[in-house]
Amino acid sequence: MIMNKYLYIIFFILFVLPSCHSPSFESIGEFSIKRLPNGVKEITDGIGRKFILIPRGTKLKKNYDKDRIIYIPVKRTVVYSGFNVSLLRGLGVLNTLVGVTHKKDYWTIDYVKKGLEKGSIIYVGESSSIDYELIKKARPEVVFTWNLADIPKLDEMGIKSIVTTTQSAMDLKTRMRFIVFLSQFFDKEKVAKKFVKRVNDSIAEIKRRLKNISKRPKVIWGDIYEKRVLIEPGDSWSAQIVKIAGGDYLFDDIRGSS
Repeated sequence: MIMNKYLYIIFFILFVLPSCHSPSFESIGEFSIKRLPNGVKEITDGIGRKFILIPRGTKLKKNYDKDRIIYIPVKRTVVYSGFNVSLLRGLGVLNTLVGVTHKKDYWTIDYVKKGLEKGSIIYVGESSSIDYELIKKARPEVVFTWNLADIPKLDEMGIKSIVTTTQSAMDLKTRMRFIVFLSQFFDKEKVAKKFVKRVNDSIAEIKRRLKNISKRPKVIWGDIYEKRVLIEPGDSWSAQIVKIAGGDYLFDDIRGSS
């Protein structure tokens, strides 16, 4: 019995623990990265679809579904979310951007504004009313989108799409680390992890400065529409950053999606 006990402990240390903390697999909220041989990666997007990222020029012994293959680093992207465009800037890959879903007046990033003026970046319509002909004209290798309704048409056009949102609200840790997921498409993981460290350091400094705050302003974070109001739940990144910044978030007890 004692021998069996020791054998179990040895088995646990050698096999179970490494699998729990394996560097070959990383989850970022509901997104994931699985590192395979030869620099190949299997990623899972916001709705659970799996894609294979293959370094350009790699000769593979295994056959993958061609509809799920994306060659990296990606050279041409259309991006729906302003947040994700900002992350491209953080990664130093704004030069891959060929299409966006907001007009020039929306943007504060000079590169994007000038690109829209020159025509090197195409306005492809608003996120909820995309002009697919303009997307075709932009010739993206990947479209980063939150709108699930566009996926069937993009599939029909032979354009890979990655869903960058999830049904549940992202918490702050996931929101900050999402750049690591995005970096996989551009071979910029080291840049992404340095970016995350800078953000973490900034948040730590904010916490330090506000640790003794006594009077907290009441805050609601949401969007007002004609017939409804959408608010962010208490476990979302936006609610968490309000609390870190010294606010009293009024919907702290709500969980789930917006």
